Amino acid sequence: MGWRNPPVPWSEMEGLLSDRRRPGNRPAGADGGDSPAWSTKRAPYVPPVIERPAGAVPYAELHAHSSFSFLDGASSPEELAEEAERQGLHALAITDHDGFYGIVRFAEAAEGLRLKTVFGAELSLELPAPQNGEPDPVGAHLLVLARGEEGYHRLAGALTHAQLAGREKGRPVYDLDDLAARSRDASGVGHWVIMTGCRKGTVRRALAVSGAAGAATELDRLVERFGADAVCVELIDHGSPLDSRHNDVLFALAQERGLDVVATNNVHYAVPERSHLAAAVAAVRAHRGLDEIDGWLPAHDGAHVRSGAEMAERFARYPGVIERTVTLADELAFPLRRARPSLPRQEVPDGHTPMSWLRHLVWEAVPRKYPDLTDDDAARIDKELGVIEVKDFPGYFLIVHGIVQEARRRGILCQGRGSAANSAVCYLLDITAVDSIAYKLPFERFLSSLRDEEPDIDVDFDSDRREEIIQWVYERYGRERAAQVSNVIQYRPKNAVRDMAKALGHSPGQQDAWSKQVERWGASLDSAPDHDIPDRVIAYATELLKAPRHLGIHSGGMVLTDRPVGEVVPIEHARMEGRTVIQWDKDDAAWMGLVKFDLLGLGMLAAIQYCFDMIRAATGEEWELATIPKEERAVYDMLCRADSIGVFQVESRAQMGLLPRLQPRRFYDLVVQIALIRPGPIQGGAVHPFVRRKLGHEPVVYAHPKLEPVLERTLGVPVFQEQLMQMAMAVGECTGEDADLLRRAMGSKRGVERIESLREKLYEGMATNGLVGEAADAIYAKIQAFANFGFAESHSLSFALLVYASSWIKLHYPAAFLAGLLRAQPMGFYSP
Repeated sequence: MGWRNPPVPWSEMEGLLSDRRRPGNRPAGADGGDSPAWSTKRAPYVPPVIERPAGAVPYAELHAHSSFSFLDGASSPEELAEEAERQGLHALAITDHDGFYGIVRFAEAAEGLRLKTVFGAELSLELPAPQNGEPDPVGAHLLVLARGEEGYHRLAGALTHAQLAGREKGRPVYDLDDLAARSRDASGVGHWVIMTGCRKGTVRRALAVSGAAGAATELDRLVERFGADAVCVELIDHGSPLDSRHNDVLFALAQERGLDVVATNNVHYAVPERSHLAAAVAAVRAHRGLDEIDGWLPAHDGAHVRSGAEMAERFARYPGVIERTVTLADELAFPLRRARPSLPRQEVPDGHTPMSWLRHLVWEAVPRKYPDLTDDDAARIDKELGVIEVKDFPGYFLIVHGIVQEARRRGILCQGRGSAANSAVCYLLDITAVDSIAYKLPFERFLSSLRDEEPDIDVDFDSDRREEIIQWVYERYGRERAAQVSNVIQYRPKNAVRDMAKALGHSPGQQDAWSKQVERWGASLDSAPDHDIPDRVIAYATELLKAPRHLGIHSGGMVLTDRPVGEVVPIEHARMEGRTVIQWDKDDAAWMGLVKFDLLGLGMLAAIQYCFDMIRAATGEEWELATIPKEERAVYDMLCRADSIGVFQVESRAQMGLLPRLQPRRFYDLVVQIALIRPGPIQGGAVHPFVRRKLGHEPVVYAHPKLEPVLERTLGVPVFQEQLMQMAMAVGECTGEDADLLRRAMGSKRGVERIESLREKLYEGMATNGLVGEAADAIYAKIQAFANFGFAESHSLSFALLVYASSWIKLHYPAAFLAGLLRAQPMGFYSP
């Protein structure tokens, strides 16, 4: 989890919650995410205001490297798209090395612009080993552009095959015959365009070494393998002495063979001013300083996005090469979201559909979970199933149910948490252990018929056995249809300063000393005003911030698809043995509609399982989470004494300081205890209004009688995110869907525009309940503050179960508890 409270004084927040507001103060936004604190969710792309030039010469740039060529390109996909729009380009192709790493960000940016999107990749052929540390990587390049959706899927499959065939990260192995076969379907229709590419393309490389005859031979080989209708000769002019001569030869060869010819600028950065950063990251890639790598660097700053007029002027001697980029782009371009996949089909018993089987499993569990089911409870379950059916998500729930059942079959402790605990269906399927009906948790917090996104169920597993479940998922669905989500490791101030200092020739000692002077996780480099870092290092490092450096593995996110996932997004090896990852992170996957399954490891579950095993071995007693006695007074006595070292979630000094004051005496007190301790109030040294009310130091009051059922269990103080929704429904006459949209809009950086209609509806509803003027403003301000700081009740409920279980074991079997904690290390708040 990550702590990302907005910069609002706690005194202001406390005043809002206690109805002691200061006029004119507004709480800051947060991301409204679903993590126990605030996640590092990437904000949706907001296009800047760009005025396209009137009468621009039509041109499409069909060869561009973004920063996702990893230390080759120096501009983000968004920056390239914005500059293309600024120059009035008709279309842009992102062609990063050996993958589709940055195309989702590119496609998302282009949606807000008048720019067509073409997708391709520059394939690295003949690699003997990964090329990190090489000033001029060996091997040849083959530039491939996908022709529409089918070409895209075929190219993604080719990239996946090569990445996995290399058997190590950073060394894809391509087979040209396999590529040729993938480029056409059974009827002979071609789905790729093969460009002759840059100086490392086989044609230009032969031209430099063997002249026109050598280039002709390599060009003929491409035509023979891929077909004359697929091969396109590429002209590039960066102002180098031999560019014009080489272009003359290539144009003549194409004319002789009747091949297409286009002009590109082999873009590596958006604007000329970024050329120095491109040189610096090239030095980082080569593990050298700029002085050492100078002989391999371009002698110009021409590899930027150029306008159609400038390109037409540079290539005026080659008729049709600019115009052809436009018509070719029209043949290739498509909106990326059209390539989104579905979930794998689930095997269900004969006579059942996935939805009917899900209904069967849910209602089969009702007598066990709800022996005294009321009509209202049945209606709630029916409503949830109806939303799942309308959204066509039964397969998702069946998959998670199958994963959890397999874990239990193997004796692996697991527990669903997060917003999934708001779902009675998840409770009935034994995915979560929280009774959402008993706690009146709103299902819309988890899944809404109005929300256009996939459900998200986080399942915690015994951290020492989680790998078994991950490998089972690979075996069950196949590595073609299952892969882990990657994590894009971005440059932060510390490593940006270190790498730029190295590129600029400073000694390792200086690199280390300067990197320690900046905040590791800060967003800028101005947080250490007393530093002695050279201005040039700071300037370069500032430009590099948030650029991707390499891929890591997401903590537990997996995607499953109906068609091979490697045909939707390339898969490659991760550093960890036995793991493969897709080339997109969780935000990319979500934007593309890939459903992510979070299989997370939790150290406390491992510790509890070790405790159960040792207790059984020593005493013969069998314990499970479900059989631990509930509401045992001695457990709460121990917690009230703050004897909570080692106990899940309540062992920090702040939690231990609160426990004797809060005096938890029932399970729900633990739920509130977990939610109250947040970095904002801890760092501010303030006392939460809830504590004062529980101690009788402050009266329990409600702004409106209809709020009493919503806030009664938290003494009139909104503590949880779900209460925001319930407040809006109680006094604002909002539906559950409207209330959830309001919550998300308040927590979004783009919520200002979306919130107005919802705010108006909320105020109209409050007016019907007699709440107008300052009274309505007070409730709205409270809801808004709560949206920013509120903790999800579903999280707290899920965690409180483990708080109680770990406390009970600590009380009754302290030796086993200590041994279990030590065996499950590293975990917890303290190191042994």
